[in-house]
Amino acid sequence: MLVYSIDECFIDLTDYVKLYGKTERELTKTLIDAVFDETGIRAAAGIGTNMFLAKVALDITAKHSPDFTGYLDRDEFRKTIWRHRPITDVWNVGQGIADRLK
Repeated sequence: MLVYSIDECFIDLTDYVKLYGKTERELTKTLIDAVFDETGIRAAAGIGTNMFLAKVALDITAKHSPDFTGYLDRDEFRKTIWRHRPITDVWNVGQGIADRLK
């Protein structure tokens, strides 16, 4: 687990998926439900094949998902995020980088 901020962390679920015999989405739902049951707060999650994709999935796609979970791999990123605007919505892309990408 890598704590990113007071309300975000990265968790590598690879070994836990195997241990519990669940998909990434099923295990993530278990965690989201546990947070809600314990605190009454609805959590959201991003699943990705690396930390960048997981963070972007959380920030952009999870909020539009009925189960509060977003998923991105390389192909899905190209399909759904590649043309997303404003590009500054994407994690770690500030205005300076956005201007250079124009």
